[in-house]
Amino acid sequence: MGLARLAQEHETAGRSREMLSIGQQIVKLKPQWAPGHYFVGAAQCDLGMLDESERNLKKAIARDGTQFAMYTKLGETLNRLGHRDEARGCADRAVELAPDNPDALVPAAMIWWLGGDAQRAEQILKDAMDRGIRTPKLVGVYSNLCGSIGRADEGIVLIQETLAAHDDGRGLDRLLHSELRLHLAKLLDRVGRYDEAFEQARRGGELRDTGYNSDRIIRTCNSRLEAWSADRYASIPESRTKSEKPVFIIGMPRSGTSLVEQIIASHPKAYGSGELLDSYWSARELTDPNELLDDRVAIAEQLKAAALDRHARKALKAMEKAAKREKGSGVERITDKLPNNYEHVGVISKMFPGARFIHCVRNPLDVCISCFMLDFVGDVNHGYSYDLLHLANQYRVYERYIAHWKSIGSIPILDVRYEELIADAEGGARRIIDFIGLDWDEACAQSHKTDRAVSTLSSDQVRKPMYTSSKERWRNYESHIGVLIDALGTGDGAGDG
Repeated sequence: MGLARLAQEHETAGRSREMLSIGQQIVKLKPQWAPGHYFVGAAQCDLGMLDESERNLKKAIARDGTQFAMYTKLGETLNRLGHRDEARGCADRAVELAPDNPDALVPAAMIWWLGGDAQRAEQILKDAMDRGIRTPKLVGVYSNLCGSIGRADEGIVLIQETLAAHDDGRGLDRLLHSELRLHLAKLLDRVGRYDEAFEQARRGGELRDTGYNSDRIIRTCNSRLEAWSADRYASIPESRTKSEKPVFIIGMPRSGTSLVEQIIASHPKAYGSGELLDSYWSARELTDPNELLDDRVAIAEQLKAAALDRHARKALKAMEKAAKREKGSGVERITDKLPNNYEHVGVISKMFPGARFIHCVRNPLDVCISCFMLDFVGDVNHGYSYDLLHLANQYRVYERYIAHWKSIGSIPILDVRYEELIADAEGGARRIIDFIGLDWDEACAQSHKTDRAVSTLSSDQVRKPMYTSSKERWRNYESHIGVLIDALGTGDGAGDG
């Protein structure tokens, strides 16, 4: 079927919206054909439509339960929804169906790792390597995992050998080559080889084709802030969805958003949903439907309460369903920690008039170097992070958004400074819990002990007691980041963020 081949091409290229459209066409033509439902569900997973993704992937499996890829994608969806045990079951089933296929082994290991069992993840990959399965992707993930279990030196050697075996990486797919360089940078950073770590991050970042355009990002920010001026904000109607359950944790990546979510999720009456996309895409649809910069003022002025209410009810329903499934019906607060929601605080606050926003702040140089040293996966996901000047531009744009939403005055925003939180964990946790309107619970002061799935790059950190070693991390790279320091205007590195 030509449509199936086209959907596969879109999947390989990461064109999720196109894959979703083709998948929906296939389902209409052949409703009993499993791959159609798979393409729809896989695309929905990538787009953050997790409830819909789960439903369609289960339809695919009901029609054909022999395809490991369906279990792999369902496992990813369930893990992101916080349903760890079900996700692990899917991961194990995928490996049963394809025990020697790295495309089953690697995602299975990631699900176990993100779910808090690094040892099981390590065993899955180590057994495969012992059987001679040593693809660069598998070796890269195994090596990265080694760093989290105290064997960073082993991981460094493995990646260096893999790069050397492929002509210093030139024989590898561009993105895979970049991933390996960034994994190596992270490992070198762990063992204090900072000059080498920076060089590997630089080389890995140069391999990305992000299409990041600083001028376009600034123009978009200007246009949004004009459309959502303080005067216009006051005249825009509110949704009738008055629930106080949503708590949006916003800020730049690596600013402490996962840590704040872990504190809240440790409360018996709160649920941490991770990085959801429902509210973000709703905000985009309501305010940027065509990405036409000149239209945003008119669009804001024409927003109706009914449209805001419709989007809010849909997003809240997804949040409540996940929370109830994991923690029962007594949940009073549900977090969404997608950092990029800082762009759309105005419209999200109109969708959810009872919501609260927690803004995570960290030394700007620490934020930027932490982003620069990480692989955010793919070319465009946080595409600014692979270039120091792009990072500085994005940081300044982020600051403008936050300053603007605060200037409106009526949006409840709490600043949580990372450095202060790690210095006084209980005091900071009490302040957060008080802000979201819950009674204090001692579990929030010991949030690293909370057993829950964390599907982001900070999964290791939130399971450890708060530590100060990441404070002023930028100083390890001071000799390499002069252009960043100058662009941010931070002088000796101090900054409010």
